Amino acid sequence: MDTSSRAVAATALGLPVALLLLLLVIIGADPALTCTTPLSGGGAAGVGGATGQSVAGLSERQLQLARDGVAIGKQRGMGESVIIAELAAQATESTFRNLANPSVPESLNYANDGLGYDHDSIGPHQMRASVWGSVGIGKLMEPVYQINWFYDHAQQLGATAERMSPAELAQAIEQSAPNAYGAQLELARRLYGLFADIDLASMPRTAAGSPAAGCGTGSGAPLPAQASAFGRAVIEYASRWIGTPYVWGGGDTTGPTSGGFDCSGLTLYAIYQASGGRIRLPHYTQAQQDHPSARAVPFADRAPGDLIFFTAPGKTDSHHVGIYYGRVYSGPDDKTGTEMLLHAPQSGQTVTLTPLSAWDEHPDVRRYDVPATPTPDTTLGGRT
Repeated sequence: MDTSSRAVAATALGLPVALLLLLLVIIGADPALTCTTPLSGGGAAGVGGATGQSVAGLSERQLQLARDGVAIGKQRGMGESVIIAELAAQATESTFRNLANPSVPESLNYANDGLGYDHDSIGPHQMRASVWGSVGIGKLMEPVYQINWFYDHAQQLGATAERMSPAELAQAIEQSAPNAYGAQLELARRLYGLFADIDLASMPRTAAGSPAAGCGTGSGAPLPAQASAFGRAVIEYASRWIGTPYVWGGGDTTGPTSGGFDCSGLTLYAIYQASGGRIRLPHYTQAQQDHPSARAVPFADRAPGDLIFFTAPGKTDSHHVGIYYGRVYSGPDDKTGTEMLLHAPQSGQTVTLTPLSAWDEHPDVRRYDVPATPTPDTTLGGRT
């Protein structure tokens, strides 16, 4: 044993046994599960790997909705069986997807996870627009609203809800075909176990009397009416990941990697998906700006779905990129709106909308022309 080893051993022997045990507990403890824990990392570790595909094949986007089902239930003080019932209902109705429906044309104006065709049902709980639409289609397209709707009905049932089995409770609220929800109970229980220990303090705070917000993630954001079809598609694909953690180097053409996106990872994903795989941008801001499919557009002519690149004073290469979202209006009396950027900001933050006025750096606007055939993969090693 060398001198340093003897010193370490002597120090350890001198510590009280209780303190040593405490140190072992701290060292061995798992990090707290929060709203920003990567779903393909800490939150889903050991369940399905780090590819974003986990828990019976659910994607990270689907896991976001499942996490909100648990988080909102926990915020509202719901029991385990009630939360499992909500998860079984989401799994059965939509497979944890916020579905728009061509039979409800207005629903197509909101970022969604795909299309459903069951009568006029929309959203993760497939609420009928003809029955529940008095709150507005925009509200029905908010996953958080629909999850709270389920728990509202469970709360109205009082103690009866706790006495029901999860499948019975889901049936009583959804009023679907008999025994429709039993097949998803195993998955619901696994998902509950995955997120049951989420830290409530990590969730966005809501005003007294307001619905629980969960982790505040998910699709449902309104799409700008003035966007082109391609621009709307770019925004729609990126908006699905609002609330996803920033991860340096994260994101590829299939979605988040290592639990999230960086700024150019989000834009390359959105452009690739919106173009049907025809535009494959490199994972580097300046290379995306200089890509053959990129067309320079005067800043004054920017339109929703364009990419905006930012270059710091004295620099020649851009260091950040986001998607121009267009103007967001706070209400009917707001005549000018606020121009917003959809982007993955920096470490410790999540994919979000930020006022365009927050940047005082040089902006360059690029609009992408979809080729007849896919562009070759020219991905560079750099990330930003």
